[in-house]
Amino acid sequence: MPPKSGKKKLTKAEKDKLKQEEDERRLQEEEEEQKKKLEEEQAKAEREKVEAVERKRLEAEESKRRKAQLEELNDLIDKHSSFIRNQEDTRRKNAKWERYMRCNGSADPTIAGEINTYINLEREDTARSSIEEILPKCRHTRELIEELEFIISDTPEGEIKEQELQRYRQTISELQQLVNEKLDLASHDVTLKATHLMNSETLNLQSVFHDDQVRLYIWGNLSRNPRIKSFEFPEGAIAFDIPKLLTLTDAGYRCLITTYDHLSYLSKSFYPRKKVVEEAPLPEQDGEPGAEEETKEGGQQGEEGEDGEGADRENTEDLMAMLDKPDDEEEEKDDKTVEEQPEIIEDDLVKTPEPDDFEDFDGDEDMIDLRAFRPLGGIIHFNLFQMPPQPKTVKSWTITQNPEPPHLHLMDYIADEVNPQAQVLKAQNTDDDPSIKKEERPPINVHLKVREDTFFFEDPLLARWDEKRLVWCQDGFQDTTFVEETRRLSFKTCYFGTFALLQDVHINMPFQSWEVRPRGLNHCLFTLIAAIVELEIEVKDTECCLKAPLDRSEVAHLRGKWMPLAKFRTALKETGINIFPNEDSHKYVTVQDKNAIAEQRLYQQIGLTASTMAYSWSKWNGEQEASKLIIQGAPQMVDEPLTEDDWSLFMITRKRSMKLRMSEYDEDFSEDFAEGTEFHADMYHMALQIAPEQGQKRIKESSIDFANTVTELLKSTRFLIYS
Repeated sequence: MPPKSGKKKLTKAEKDKLKQEEDERRLQEEEEEQKKKLEEEQAKAEREKVEAVERKRLEAEESKRRKAQLEELNDLIDKHSSFIRNQEDTRRKNAKWERYMRCNGSADPTIAGEINTYINLEREDTARSSIEEILPKCRHTRELIEELEFIISDTPEGEIKEQELQRYRQTISELQQLVNEKLDLASHDVTLKATHLMNSETLNLQSVFHDDQVRLYIWGNLSRNPRIKSFEFPEGAIAFDIPKLLTLTDAGYRCLITTYDHLSYLSKSFYPRKKVVEEAPLPEQDGEPGAEEETKEGGQQGEEGEDGEGADRENTEDLMAMLDKPDDEEEEKDDKTVEEQPEIIEDDLVKTPEPDDFEDFDGDEDMIDLRAFRPLGGIIHFNLFQMPPQPKTVKSWTITQNPEPPHLHLMDYIADEVNPQAQVLKAQNTDDDPSIKKEERPPINVHLKVREDTFFFEDPLLARWDEKRLVWCQDGFQDTTFVEETRRLSFKTCYFGTFALLQDVHINMPFQSWEVRPRGLNHCLFTLIAAIVELEIEVKDTECCLKAPLDRSEVAHLRGKWMPLAKFRTALKETGINIFPNEDSHKYVTVQDKNAIAEQRLYQQIGLTASTMAYSWSKWNGEQEASKLIIQGAPQMVDEPLTEDDWSLFMITRKRSMKLRMSEYDEDFSEDFAEGTEFHADMYHMALQIAPEQGQKRIKESSIDFANTVTELLKSTRFLIYS
């Protein structure tokens, strides 16, 4: 039997008493908790009230500071713009005067009478037709073309009348036609001298001529040797098959390679296809003429709905209601409105423009969109021509047949694979005449060495020029291969004609990252890691220089060479490195949607501070909305690499620039601003605040030319939205 417990059993009254005490204690705790919660809410409300007052005070101070900073920056930019504009105007005037005072007999391409006389005299001059005489003439004519092209691109929009602009373009077309005619004349002259230029081993014509713009290769069939199946010029510059059909004829091959592209601009797809937005007619408004309506930005509502009478009635009712209110209430409302109405800054009324919209390419499948692809490395004229009768020596006389006018007689050749008529004839006559098989027209196998100074990031796209449609097209090629190590392109073509190697314009977009780093006063380094290539561009005063890549022979002619920005951009694109988006490139590349005004202004402010501040790409920029630009920045007074701790994050909008508390490597984004910093209207004033005294001095001493060069370089890459 278990022992009895020593604990006394509670009675019912004792249990009720304990329960009552527990309920009272719980009720007291709940009351205390509720009281504490109420006190916390009151404290929070009081704190929020104080913070709201403080925030309002800070915003008022920021608004005043922002207005002053905007006025200061705008005055500085206006000063810079006026200086650059006057400088450019003076340069253009001096160039025009220098052109006028030139006394070398060169025609002025901008004067219709002079240039027309030049073209007519050159066309009539067929006596001097040797290649040695023609090449310098063609080079001079090309200089006139480049002079006109530079005038068109260099003159500010609107300063050249449309009629004058059309005349310049027509002159360029006629001058280029003159160059083509002269090169044909020189080629014809070479063929007339075939027996004198004949190779002693092959007994055929094989000649090479070149200068800095043109390479001319001519092979002529003089031996009519059916055993000849192919020919290769020295150093493997070009090689081609010779079908048996051609070995039995007076045929010749001409390969004329120009460093310039004189055809693409003739195509409609060469130019951006901006959509034309038809403006809707303004609705007729009732009322007295000259009545003005204030917009919402001005602080009053003056918009009228579709029902004009309803709007007038509503305005009348509002007016009557205002008249019925006591004067003191109206004055109180006006005072409140004035107190709460923020100061209007003129810059806030500037509306961000909508991006332009462009038409899609609507060509045939074989046509190439020149907004997406561009020829690289020049144009290749691969022609089949008929050899002219050769001079005959009779005693002491040399008899030469010269057609009038002298011209190069081109021959048609279309491979059987794309010539249905030839295939039908061959099918009909094969049984009757077996020899027809010996006269087949197979595609011509061509091997071409690509220029050393062209940077192909992928196999080039081979195209031929269609004279009728004025387009580059892809039909007529087979078995195209490109060996990057030997820079040798091989293909089979069903046509003779004009060819080009094209590359994707946007192959290096979008970019992966970027950095702008100062190297001293009026000196900085711009690094851009594009989709494939990594570039380093040094900017000093008004010139640019390519510093990287160092390991590519394609840019050996650019590396270490200082050039003005415009010339540098052209040289880089001609090499095949295009980091400069076109106005319609967003149709071909995925870009970030950012406020256009904030973007363009930030390029300007980076240019103004590039002697002191380092700037870099931030991963957060792509994750934030269009109104916010996120970059890294740090003052840098010594040309040494920065550490991770040196960098800070900055958020820039149209109305504010602020230093963030977070770092680039935080897991979550926060807009909390760094302690001890102020909001500024722009990155320029932010840089002045965080830079040391020496850095502030550098910013203010930076030259206008340097700031403009950096700004224009950054604007042309648009890395803030293409990264």
